[in-house]
Amino acid sequence: MVSPWVTICVIAFGILVAIVGVMAYLRMYKNSAWSTSRPQMQEPAPTVSEHSEERPANGAQLTDTDNE
Repeated sequence: MVSPWVTICVIAFGILVAIVGVMAYLRMYKNSAWSTSRPQMQEPAPTVSEHSEERPANGAQLTDTDNE
């Protein structure tokens, strides 16, 4: 029969290997998922301040006849 400390060491080693393996897998998965989403970056939507001159104070849309 094997000593109890050997059994405990083997179980602890197995748990440690499992934790390290899961961490490595998640790191690899995160990097691969992030790399596929990078090329699809879109331009940020314009803020309200960028278009504040284009609208009158009452919020109505300008038409082509208003600009002439």
